[in-house]
Amino acid sequence: MLAKPWRTRLSPSGKPPKQAEYLARDKLAWLLVMQAMLILPLLFNLPFWLWLVWAITAFWRTQMFRGRWGTPGSLVKTLLALICAGGLFASYAGKTGTETMVGLLVCAFSLKLLEVNSGRDAQLLLFIGFIITATQFLFSQTPQAAAYALLCVVLLLASWRSLYLTHPQSTGLRFKRGGMILLHALPIMLVLFVVIPRLGPLWAIPNQQAAKTGFSDSLSPGDLGNLALDRSPAFRVGFADQPPPVNQLYWRGLVLDTFDGRTWRMRDTWGVQSRTPNDDKAIKRELTDYSIIVEPHGQPWLFSLMTAQRVENTSNSIRITADSLLMNRIPVAQRMRYQVSSALQIEWPEPPQLNKLQRDNYTRLPRDSNPQTRALAESWRSQNLGDAQIIAQALALFNREFTYTLQPPLLGQHSVDEFLLTTKRGFCEHFSSAFAFLLRAAGIPARVVVGYQGGRWNPVENYLLVSQSDAHAWAEVWIEGKGWQMIDPTAAVAPNRIQQGMNEALGESDQQLVANAWRSSKLLYNLQLRWDAATYTWQRWVLNYDSEAQEGLLSRLLGGTETWRITLWLIGLGLVGAGLFAWALLRNQKGALLRPETQAVKKLEQKLAQLGYRRKTGETFGVFIHRVLYSEPQLKNGLTQIAQLFEQVAYQNRPEQLPQLQQAVKQFPR
Repeated sequence: MLAKPWRTRLSPSGKPPKQAEYLARDKLAWLLVMQAMLILPLLFNLPFWLWLVWAITAFWRTQMFRGRWGTPGSLVKTLLALICAGGLFASYAGKTGTETMVGLLVCAFSLKLLEVNSGRDAQLLLFIGFIITATQFLFSQTPQAAAYALLCVVLLLASWRSLYLTHPQSTGLRFKRGGMILLHALPIMLVLFVVIPRLGPLWAIPNQQAAKTGFSDSLSPGDLGNLALDRSPAFRVGFADQPPPVNQLYWRGLVLDTFDGRTWRMRDTWGVQSRTPNDDKAIKRELTDYSIIVEPHGQPWLFSLMTAQRVENTSNSIRITADSLLMNRIPVAQRMRYQVSSALQIEWPEPPQLNKLQRDNYTRLPRDSNPQTRALAESWRSQNLGDAQIIAQALALFNREFTYTLQPPLLGQHSVDEFLLTTKRGFCEHFSSAFAFLLRAAGIPARVVVGYQGGRWNPVENYLLVSQSDAHAWAEVWIEGKGWQMIDPTAAVAPNRIQQGMNEALGESDQQLVANAWRSSKLLYNLQLRWDAATYTWQRWVLNYDSEAQEGLLSRLLGGTETWRITLWLIGLGLVGAGLFAWALLRNQKGALLRPETQAVKKLEQKLAQLGYRRKTGETFGVFIHRVLYSEPQLKNGLTQIAQLFEQVAYQNRPEQLPQLQQAVKQFPR
């Protein structure tokens, strides 16, 4: 009795069921490594519990591969999605923004791993990975971040390519092939970067958790002393001509005009009046032009030298206030570049005046605050001293009895009294606050200005690096007939602070606090300068490559920015690229037609040709070797071994001898 033939069970549609696909072990491992690499930089800016989400999904997917756990059902997947959504809602207090959206994308990227069973599923995961790589630039745009993103792209390409491999391949070779794909695409990327219209970078989107560094809109004793230990950059300045002298490098940030007895504040940070047309009547002298690349600090104010006359940036979001301050329309959440023209000297054709309300505001002091300092100022005024003489008395007091230090004693309720009459040790905020209080108590309008002073010149790229440790506070005093004049009481106490930097003005105990291993070694210091110069170049030519820079570059390269010029240029580059690609393709194809052992013999023939021996047309390899050995018997060992290995590989079907043949040819004639 014959057995019945086996029949395939048909689906209700009459078609055989689709065979299930499964990922091989190495392909799954590449996906896990790829995911970890891509989300690693994001989790430094996103809630840390997202690491746990990825770890759980990766472990679950591994257990599925080992056959110990089953595929999660719809209920489990829905529950995991709801947990992630609830976690994001709780982490960001229900606010939607850049971080929330990126966090949601990371959750989807992690959970999608549980559904990857085939090459098609893995390919979708890789597509999401390219988007994840782009979101890394929302949080960091440094050269290191760009290099890491390129590494992620190589890993994505290698993972993508590995999905279609049918035979094992080493990790190094996979990375090499992925890197070659990226290398082939780089010329197209560069051309597109240069010619495509600039629409504004992805990283210009404000973040919910923007970096908030530097000073705030208030100043209390000890605030700037804490910043003195922070070496991180605040901004970098490139000058059109020679930079001003060091004693004129006062970078104004905020004007603080309200004092409560301990803290100076700005009356209205967001409602500062813009400059009026009357301000343009002044005569500006010593104009200097410069551009600033400011680091994100999460506040709307920017920095400039006295006195800003004109400011430009790509988005036209900066205005000049009535106090010649620079205010951005929104907080500076990402690195930005702007150009400023400042007048270091101002002359008025007509003496400027303060009205009664303004004078009252700039001489107002809290009642019953710092009575001893009030009494000192009133005693000076009772001696019929003029404003200039009182200012000189105050500066002489600081010069005679006070010490500049990073470790001042703590001050109580009447902070100015305690500082002026008891402790006499302080940092720049102590001196500027006490000086402004003294003048106000004597009826002289005064205010405190906070910003930065000085900076470190980088000769590699010729720019000024201003760090957080350069934060400084000084005073501005109203001088009749001249208007607001800058006076720095710290210069009366420690002139080295202004001319040579903070480190030169500190005592031995304070020097230990600001000790920097980079500055102690000339080699390390030069390396630091070069690395910061590379960062500045990256920011200037890549991150700030806007429409204006693009127009200038294309004008220099093509003689103009007309559409026909750009089109002809692109066509020319395309033809050159196509020609090079065709040449490389034909060259590789010609080499690929030869068997590996024949390619090794060709290399040997090239080496023998250098000795004067060329293989004749129709001459067999054995006859050629015999002819060479007849004239060069000293080459017998090497050539005999190569001939034997070639015969084993080509005629005896022993491919395992191919590496030895290639190595012997490589080492010939040794």
